Amino acid sequence: MGLLSDPSISTQNKLVDSLAKHVRKVCSGFYVLGVVWLACLALPEFNHGTYLSENALSPGLVYPEIRIDSNRLASQLLEELQRERKEHQSTTPHAWITAKFNEFGLETHTHNYTLRYPFGGGKEYHGKNIYGILRAPRIASTEGIVFTAPYRAPTSVHPDISPSVPLLLAFADFARRKNYWAKDLIFLVTEQEQLGMQAWLEAYHDGDRVMNVSKAYLLPGNLPARAGSLQAALNIEVQDLEIDYVDVKIEGLNGKLPNLDMFNLVQRIMAREGITSGYKQTLRKKRRSNPTVFEKNLRQMLSMLATQSSGVPNGNHGLFHRYRIDALTIAAAKRQTHATLKGNAGSAAVPLLKAIEGIARSLNNLLERFHQSFFFYVIVNNDRYISIGDYMPALVALVACAFFKAYLTWSTLDFELQPAATATASAETQSGSEPDTAVEDGLPYGSVLIYLTAVLLIGYLGNVLPLQQYFLEIPMGAAPLTTSVLSFLTLIGFILPFVVVLPAGGLELLHVGFLLIFGCSLIVIGLLNFALGFFVAVLTVPVVIALETSEKNWNGSMRNLTRLITVLLNPMVVVYLIVLCMSFYQFPELKLDKLLLRAATAAMDASAYGLIDCVIYGNWLYFVVSTVFLPLWILCWTLALSKRREIADYSDNEEAQRRKPKPQPQTKLKTN
Repeated sequence: MGLLSDPSISTQNKLVDSLAKHVRKVCSGFYVLGVVWLACLALPEFNHGTYLSENALSPGLVYPEIRIDSNRLASQLLEELQRERKEHQSTTPHAWITAKFNEFGLETHTHNYTLRYPFGGGKEYHGKNIYGILRAPRIASTEGIVFTAPYRAPTSVHPDISPSVPLLLAFADFARRKNYWAKDLIFLVTEQEQLGMQAWLEAYHDGDRVMNVSKAYLLPGNLPARAGSLQAALNIEVQDLEIDYVDVKIEGLNGKLPNLDMFNLVQRIMAREGITSGYKQTLRKKRRSNPTVFEKNLRQMLSMLATQSSGVPNGNHGLFHRYRIDALTIAAAKRQTHATLKGNAGSAAVPLLKAIEGIARSLNNLLERFHQSFFFYVIVNNDRYISIGDYMPALVALVACAFFKAYLTWSTLDFELQPAATATASAETQSGSEPDTAVEDGLPYGSVLIYLTAVLLIGYLGNVLPLQQYFLEIPMGAAPLTTSVLSFLTLIGFILPFVVVLPAGGLELLHVGFLLIFGCSLIVIGLLNFALGFFVAVLTVPVVIALETSEKNWNGSMRNLTRLITVLLNPMVVVYLIVLCMSFYQFPELKLDKLLLRAATAAMDASAYGLIDCVIYGNWLYFVVSTVFLPLWILCWTLALSKRREIADYSDNEEAQRRKPKPQPQTKLKTN
């Protein structure tokens, strides 16, 4: 059977035979090593301090030039915008924003886009973005920097960030009077949250591409004008001109992150201006107990991994990353009324404006894209990080369990099946029937391959069926329709092992195939989104270690426990349990029945939002769950449920015949 069954590494080898007997212990050691490895990275001795790799940024050399007049302009614009908001309760004051861009001398344009909602029965939603371009006076329009601020109507359910637009306009007015810009500056105001940002980016980069209008859900339209190649972007979300702290948001689509240099740049400039800022920065509260440095770092690290694992960006900046544009969001929280304000209240916005100016001038100094620092990292503190070379071994140790067990299972496969196949063939010969060809060969590759294809087809249908025209015409909402399709496919996968019985040796071969597919899938997912791959590995590897196809290595209690845990690890059950825990944390006052109902509704909405994010924004979490995790669960359920009855019966008969005492031959007496 090729290299893996070479006689030099056959099952007769004592080392392989010994490892096969203790495979669970060895795999458990790998599992513990992976979890402990990641936990140890929270210790200061195992992580690194942040630094600037790109000297061209030179944030400390920039002397801020913004003065108090820019703060007065921002306050004046905020008052005007508040009056406009009274007349536009559910819409955007496009005319006012356009007039201000023109007043400040920017090259102003309007961008229109259309959304065809997949589950809306043909409904279309229209949106409009407004952007102004400040052309670089010192060079041709070859490169550009984007400064964006989302606009939220008064009827929005999200926190009010209307001061973001006046702050953006005030900085645009300041930048217009300077002649040292080497890159085009784009000032963009979007509506409808991330939808407007996604439409603008698609129109900017793919506007000239011929699109199949009948199959597209988001029609980005065309931009009247463009700047140069976008190098970086800064998204501004400000709740008030008088701020308390700044939360620096970096998570992007599918867990992508901006270059670490950009995060360090923002941190240093904010510190220079005396603004409290940081990753997941919150209001400081007095606590009864002071956690240790290890506890703080571990909590911060797990919090970042949890945010990354969903693949959903936590700001408009996250949509830039798919176009290789480094971007982040500075979310300024409103100052609490009980806090003391340092300095004059009339100059409250000056530090933030100076910080934006410093970031803009530092980015203006870049000679090329960010490339010298890390793109894959984990923030454990505002000045400490973990690089990919430090945290990837944790995932490798977890996945090594699958490959190690697959090798040992394959190495002992022929040795275990050969006696049973011989007994089966001899029994069929004695009964007068022809021996089964599959049993003689030992490994039914064709049957297992067909079974794997059927399981993968179930996962593929979960990705395409909800968007078929026949299903879209069903008078159901997005959440019930998506949940019904996934539930139906899950039910098919649950029943499949009861209906389809693999021939002798099929379960063993399927076990090896499952382990290889499982390990390769987690490695690929971990390279693209480490957080998702690691959390899935932590939940599923114990079950993979416990799985066995041989009855002699799998007692009844272990088998039943593995089956129960396998049912709980169904993707839909896992989503429901996660939503249930989040609902209990956010609504502890609810009764149990209402909490369960709320969690069920939220889980249904989560499945629909995952599909919508997949087709509109390119979030591949739903694709991974339906196409990868669901087939893997069906294979795991097949191995946890099925037994090798046929070969076991023949082996038992052979063992009974072998143990039966043989009759002693009778000696004949000689007669004279």
